[in-house]
Amino acid sequence: MDADTARRWLVTASLTMTTVVFVFFLIAPAVGFPLTFVQARGFLEIILPVFLGYLGSASHFIFSHRSRRPPRVAGISNEMVALMIRGPVIVFAVICVCAISVFGYSNRINAPVGSGMSLDTLAGFLSAALGLLAVTTNVASAYLFATEEQRVKEDG
Repeated sequence: MDADTARRWLVTASLTMTTVVFVFFLIAPAVGFPLTFVQARGFLEIILPVFLGYLGSASHFIFSHRSRRPPRVAGISNEMVALMIRGPVIVFAVICVCAISVFGYSNRINAPVGSGMSLDTLAGFLSAALGLLAVTTNVASAYLFATEEQRVKEDG
């Protein structure tokens, strides 16, 4: 396995695991899995930082090894650049739709009293999703929206 293939695998696996873990811990309490929403959010807070760390490192690596011609990044395939730009946005969208849907479902009129997701828990899940977006796309957006003069200056 060459380095670019290994990087792509790690980024794809991290995005996939982030999505799966988020969706599971969002849906599980609403469908009768023996967890409360607060407990589910707690588990997410334990698991998520590992994957965010991998994704943050990947973002930094991909966009710090850049050439003067965006979005081509020196030594990194365009496929990797596209994955780091699109992947987190797609994961963020899936998480937000899931969180808002579960909040609505768990607080429906005929839901058991006290079983619904609280506003604080919804805010926690959305904040974690924003954390994913921030850790991955801040580096990309800083590079992609820098002026040519800024890129030339940074590249020396």
